[in-house]
Amino acid sequence: MYLSILWHMHQPCYVIEGKINTPILLFRTLFNYYPMAVLAENFPLVKLNFNITPVLLKQIEGVSSGKYEDRFMSLLREKEGDAREVLMIARELPSFILKRHPAVNLLLDKIENRSYSEKDISDIKILLHLVCFHPLIVDDEIEQLFKKGRYFNDDERELLYKKEGKIMNGTINKYKAIMENEQIEISTSPMMHPILPLLYNTDIAKRTKTSLHIPEAIFSYPQDARRHITEGIETYKNIFGKAPSGMWPSEGSLSDEILELFTEHNLLWTATDEHLLAETLSRPLVNREHLTIWEYKNGVSIFFRDHHISDLIGFAYQKMEEKKSAIQLFERLNHISEGSPDRIISIILDGENPWDFYPDYGLNFLYTLYERLSDANSIKTITFSEALKSNIIHNKIDRISPGSWMGVNFDNWIGKEPANKAWMILKQARDAAEERMKSINNEEKKKVIMDYIMLAESSDWFWWYSLPVDREIKIRFDIYFRHNIRKIYETAGLEPPEFLTLPVEQYVEDDTIPYITPSIDGKITHFYEWYNAVEVDVFSLWITFKPVEFPVRKIFYGYDEDNLYIRIDVSKRDDIEILLSFRNSVKKTFKIGHTCNSSESLFFVRDDIIEVRIPRKEILPEGEQIIFFNITVKEKEGQEITIPVIDYFKVRFGKKEENWIV
Repeated sequence: MYLSILWHMHQPCYVIEGKINTPILLFRTLFNYYPMAVLAENFPLVKLNFNITPVLLKQIEGVSSGKYEDRFMSLLREKEGDAREVLMIARELPSFILKRHPAVNLLLDKIENRSYSEKDISDIKILLHLVCFHPLIVDDEIEQLFKKGRYFNDDERELLYKKEGKIMNGTINKYKAIMENEQIEISTSPMMHPILPLLYNTDIAKRTKTSLHIPEAIFSYPQDARRHITEGIETYKNIFGKAPSGMWPSEGSLSDEILELFTEHNLLWTATDEHLLAETLSRPLVNREHLTIWEYKNGVSIFFRDHHISDLIGFAYQKMEEKKSAIQLFERLNHISEGSPDRIISIILDGENPWDFYPDYGLNFLYTLYERLSDANSIKTITFSEALKSNIIHNKIDRISPGSWMGVNFDNWIGKEPANKAWMILKQARDAAEERMKSINNEEKKKVIMDYIMLAESSDWFWWYSLPVDREIKIRFDIYFRHNIRKIYETAGLEPPEFLTLPVEQYVEDDTIPYITPSIDGKITHFYEWYNAVEVDVFSLWITFKPVEFPVRKIFYGYDEDNLYIRIDVSKRDDIEILLSFRNSVKKTFKIGHTCNSSESLFFVRDDIIEVRIPRKEILPEGEQIIFFNITVKEKEGQEITIPVIDYFKVRFGKKEENWIV
C-alpha cells in the first residue's frame, strides 16, 4: 500500500506599507517551517509532500531579501524598547509559547503593572525570541541563552539576531535542497489563498447542503480565480525554477469550474476531502474508494484525503502520549494495507497548527512515525506526482460536488452575517475597480489595483468573520481586510467609502448596557462606579506598532438617561491633550485640556484618571440612538494617535428598562 502525506503551510499577507507588524511569520518559521524541513531531512527514506502557499513564500522571501521589514526581528536589535509594543507582540504569540520560560510571564506582569526597568524590557525582548525556537533547532548557544534567562548583553542580542536571519534566509533553500534530492514534492496553492469556487461565483455555495443565507447579490469574477492560479504557478516557478505538478486548493475547496481551470493550467493533480467524493457519487463510499486516484474528464487527477486519519493527527493524538499515538497510527495504517496493495492513503492537514497542542510540539510523534515508516515493508511512502506513475488503481469522474475539506459546503466562509457583509464590501470595491480600470491605460497601475483585490479575496478574512472566536483576533484580521479594501479604492483613484472606518462586525449594534452614573471627580471613588461600563484595553486595538510608549492604558464608557460618561486611564503625564470627536448626523469635537472644565456642553476632571460627562442632547439629535466617537491623544513632541486607529467606538443608547438586560 502507498502512503502520501501532505503538510499544508499557510499564512495570510501581513504586509502593510512594507512592514510585517506581527510576530507570527517569524514565530512560525522558527517553530514550524524550518524544523519540519530539518525533520524530513533526518529521514531520507520517507517521501513527503509539502504545500507552501505563494503568499507565505513571498513573505519569507521578502524578509530574507530586505524587501519587507519584519518588525519583530527589528525590535530585537533595538537596545531601547517600547513597553507597549512588547506587550502587543506577546499577545499575538500563542500562550503555550510564553510558558516555555518562567521569566517570560514574570517580566510581562511587571510591564503590565508598569513596574519595569529598561533592563526588563531588553531581557523580555530576547526571551520572546528564544521561546520561538523549536527544540529541534536549538543549538548549544541558544540553549545557553535559554538557561541564562536574564541580563543579556549586546553580543548575545546580536548572536540571536544573526541566527534568526540565517534560518529565515535558509528556509526556502532547505526545502529546495530536499526536493532536488527527490525526497519531497512541493506543491502550490492559488496566489492569496482564496476560496476559488466563491470567487468564480458565490452562487456555487447554493449547490451545497447549506442552511445558511447566501447573499442575493452575486460576486462573480472568474478572471480573478484564474489569476490566482496563474500567479500562484508563476511565483512557484520564480522560486523553484520549474512549474508545479500539483495544486492544493485553498481549504480543499473545489467545484467543476475550478477543476476545469486546473486542467487549463496543465496541473497534473489536486486534492480534497473524501466527503466530496461521497457526495459526488451520491452514496456512501464502499471498498475504500477514496484510496484510489480519480481522474476528472481526462484532465487533472484528484486525491481524496482520508478524513478520519487526518483528523486523528490534527485533533485527537495530541491528547495521548506522543510516541504511543504514533505507534497507534502506524498500526492503523498497517491494518488498512493488508487488503489494499494497489491503493493510496492520502493524509493531508496543516503543517503548523496541530503541533501547538502536542505535549512535545509533535516532535516525538513525528520522529516515531517517520522511523516506523522508514523501516516498513507493507507501506511505501510516495509523493503525489510519483503516485500518478505507479500501479495505483485509477477511476474516472466527470463531475464533482462543490465543497471544502471542512465539509460539503462553504459555511465557514460565507452565509453568516459578518462574512456576507464582507463579501458585499468586496463586491462593491471590485465592481468599482473594474469600471475604473476601463479608463486606465497604465498596466503597472492596473496590476497594483489587482494585487490589492487579490489580497482582499483571501479566505482568511472570511474565515474569521464566520467563526465565533476571540474578538481581539477578529478585530486584528478585520483591520487587514479593510486596509486592503481601502487600498483598492485609493490605488484606483477613488474615494474610499466612509463605512470602511467602521469594523465589518459592529459588536454593540444591538447590545445594551446597564445605566451608570459615576462621580466626575478624577478618582476611582468606589469599585462599582464603572462596573457596568464598556471597558477597552487600548493595547489590544493595534495591528501596527508605534515607536513610543503610549500614555493611555484603558478607556471606559457608559451612559444614563441624560449623559454619556467616558473614563480615560493615563500614566502620570500632564503633557498630553485629548480630543473627543463624535460622528453621526451631528459632528462635534471636545477638547480635554490640562485643567478641569465645567460647562453646559462638557464637564471633565483630570486627576488620577480623566472622567468626562457630556449631555446626550449635545451629541445625540432627537430620534437618533447611535453615536460613533474616537479619541485623539496629542503629545508635546507632536506625536498624535487616534483610538481606535481606523475605527470608531459605537454606542447604542437604550431605554432604561432595556438596560437591565446584560
